[in-house]
Order: sequence, then C-alpha cells, then structure tokens
Amino acid sequence: MSPFWKIFIAIFAYISGIVGLGLAVVNASEKPPATSLAVVYGAAGLLFLAVGVMLSRRTRY
Repeated sequence: MSPFWKIFIAIFAYISGIVGLGLAVVNASEKPPATSLAVVYGAAGLLFLAVGVMLSRRTRY
C-alpha cells in the first residue's frame, strides 16, 4: 500500500474513532441513557482508533 493511502486511511480512522467515542458519550449521558447504542459507538470508536494507530506506525524490518 502506498504511503499516501496509508496516511489517508489512518486520518479517516482517527476522525471516525473520535466521532464514535463522542457519540458514545452523548448517548450514555441522555435521559434515559441509550446504553446499547453507547456501547456500539464506543466499541466502533475504539476499533477505528486502533486501526489508525496501526496504520500510522513506522514499518519495522
């Protein structure tokens, strides 16, 4: 994969992860709390953040 696409996908994953975690906090803080949606958004946010970290690491040989 070319470095351009790796950085592009990593930035997309970071932004998606932050949005997912933000949606999790918003859904968990509503009255009554939407717990199932908060868990789904939180898990997706953490997954996207992990993908962003893995794609933005330097390659080791």
